[in-house]
Amino acid sequence: MVPNGEDASFVPTLAAFLETRMVDGPEGSYSHAVMVDSVLARRKIMEEAFEVCLEMGESTVHEQRLAEEAADLVFHLLCGLTGAGVAWSDVEKVLVERHRKGSK
Repeated sequence: MVPNGEDASFVPTLAAFLETRMVDGPEGSYSHAVMVDSVLARRKIMEEAFEVCLEMGESTVHEQRLAEEAADLVFHLLCGLTGAGVAWSDVEKVLVERHRKGSK
């Protein structure tokens, strides 16, 4: 559930916000720094993916911690994609197309 209480994905909202930050990111903006530094973006994506895998590998998965690590991964992935000029809607189009092909 998204913050306003509607059942919809927050990811497109965050992606749109990051696109504006890419253009006019304020000085000291962490998200802007990640978007314009591809090395930093790649490192953070790998770090967060590793942390997700660690959480998933626990004998008892702590759901809140896993959700937090997954949120970090999605955030940094969105920053990396935005910095590379790839829109979240492009990712969704690929997912939809793959789903359609797999559903046949």
